[in-house]
Amino acid sequence: MSLADRPRVGVIGAGWGAKLHLEGFKRTGRVDLVALTSRTRGTAEKLATEYGVDSVVDTLDELIDAVDVVSVATPPQAHEEAVLRAAAAGRHVLCDKPMALDSEASEAMLRAVREHRVHHATGFIWRLDPAFTHMRRLLAEGVVGRPLHVSTTCTMGVPVLPFTWMYEERHGGGALMQHGTHVLDRVRYLLGEEFSRLMGRLHRDVTVAERGPRFHNVLDAFAYAGDSGGRRVEEGVPVTVDTGYEILGETGSGTRLSFLESWHSAGGRSDHVEIHGEEATLEWAGGVVRLLGAGREPEDITVEGSSTSGANTPREHGLRMWHRLADLFLDDIQGGADGALPTLDDGHQVMRVVDAVRRSDKSEHWESV
Repeated sequence: MSLADRPRVGVIGAGWGAKLHLEGFKRTGRVDLVALTSRTRGTAEKLATEYGVDSVVDTLDELIDAVDVVSVATPPQAHEEAVLRAAAAGRHVLCDKPMALDSEASEAMLRAVREHRVHHATGFIWRLDPAFTHMRRLLAEGVVGRPLHVSTTCTMGVPVLPFTWMYEERHGGGALMQHGTHVLDRVRYLLGEEFSRLMGRLHRDVTVAERGPRFHNVLDAFAYAGDSGGRRVEEGVPVTVDTGYEILGETGSGTRLSFLESWHSAGGRSDHVEIHGEEATLEWAGGVVRLLGAGREPEDITVEGSSTSGANTPREHGLRMWHRLADLFLDDIQGGADGALPTLDDGHQVMRVVDAVRRSDKSEHWESV
């Protein structure tokens, strides 16, 4: 493929993630959406019609043969095979997050894209919020001085879902794997360094879920839970994942880290990040960046294009970041690399942290990352 060509993109999956991938690539205006495959052909055909995808194919091999770029939008358990086969065929790969079920699989995937010299990216879109890009620049400029402590809090208040793959360990569900991997990557991106050690605890506040309808799109499960009030049940399908976590950690330079997330606690902070330094504190809450310091008035910082600028719904803001991710990935393929692009290197580093949390949850001790 020459740099002047419009890359041909194929998407694996037909659920909510696939819609995000398709919308992101479509908004760039720089690609041809040529193929879609899913285990549920009828759903794939509807999605192909909605997004103007040229064809629905039945196998991964057919999709790989038809495209230059493979976009993997399945639940996590299917990521490894898709990436390994696409890379072996010389196709560039965008793989959603979390990258894999564990760091052994993510390491194999990273090794494959390096060996076959294909371009790669993963779906850590939240680092692409301009507010975080601006915060990273302020930290590099020394606005807070030496970072001493970073804390993140996310108490979502999500109603208890009927049973879905999000409640299954074998499919890559759970709070740590789903939203938590975004949170971990954001902190890595902001500080520009890796975790060195941590102690983690996984919360299992919901152990059984209602056996509701079968949902192809997990957003339908959220809608069902909202309509039903998110019933907690005593009998049903076992939930095999965490619904929240607490993590204490340190980076290589000694910055202290603390994380708290809970899916089903009532209300609270939807997403909050604080970076405490020797001279000041940077705070992100609800899309607002705030600079605080002793003896000074809090300063709200307006960042153009952030989640409080222009996007009138959280969904639209998310779609804008998928657009940014697709644009950055295409730039990378066509020779214009950007350090903000989340790659499979980032995905693997986050999976190493996830595995360390799992080990610590079992050992009840600090673990090296």
